[in-house]
Amino acid sequence: MTLTVKKLHPSLGAEVSGVNLHAPVDEETKAALSAALAEHLVLVLRDQSFTPAEYLAVADAFGTLMRQHYSQHNMADYPDIGIILHRDGQKPASMWHTDHTNRERPPKATILYGLTVPREGGETSIANMRAAYAGLPAEERRHLETLTTLNSIDAHRTDVLPEDREKYGAPVAHPLVRTHPEHGSKAIYFHITKAFEIEGMSGAASQALMQDLLDRTITPENIYTHRWRKGDLMIMDNRATMHRAHGDYDRSQDRELWRLIVQGDRPYLQGTP
Repeated sequence: MTLTVKKLHPSLGAEVSGVNLHAPVDEETKAALSAALAEHLVLVLRDQSFTPAEYLAVADAFGTLMRQHYSQHNMADYPDIGIILHRDGQKPASMWHTDHTNRERPPKATILYGLTVPREGGETSIANMRAAYAGLPAEERRHLETLTTLNSIDAHRTDVLPEDREKYGAPVAHPLVRTHPEHGSKAIYFHITKAFEIEGMSGAASQALMQDLLDRTITPENIYTHRWRKGDLMIMDNRATMHRAHGDYDRSQDRELWRLIVQGDRPYLQGTP
């Protein structure tokens, strides 16, 4: 079969067909998927069906699995699969963010599989932070490139298990602007609730700067909003995007997504790897 990539939005997002993720993926196809992800930042494959074991194998097409740190929401028999389900007491991750920035090597990609979706609402929006960075004035871009965030597991989350906080809570420094290791472009990079401060700034000033950036740079033309269908598989490039969940659906209906995260590189800014 031939891999086909069809754009879903002018800024980011593409629908992929012509690949069978139930079988081992050859190296040529892996390279094509990696290139498509780096270029389009979001890939969508429709009409998929996986058991947990089959779903774990999907990650091999994109890299090496990472263990997720909200382990209370990991699948009991398959702990590398995170379950996103409001019946577990989870609230929609409605703030713009990119995943697991408190890790030294944060994920290259997040993979989501739509097991059960509501009839209306519950979309996931993804923002192109490469375009967000490129749209800033040159002087501001140069200033942002001098900034470093300090990241830890979210202090405000009371549901984090003590063992997860101990294992993943040590501060980790990352550049606020990072270079994409495959595409070579730069993007704004932070998780506003995990970046507890920017080096040399107070916590309050750090939060204000990051929120202002989000407000000014995440604009409709830089956003792809995915309306879930049962069986959708979506892969997001965490190195140059942020995403948020929409909680605007009837809670008598389930919205259950299975999540995998794929190991990434340590973020760097070109010239300072």
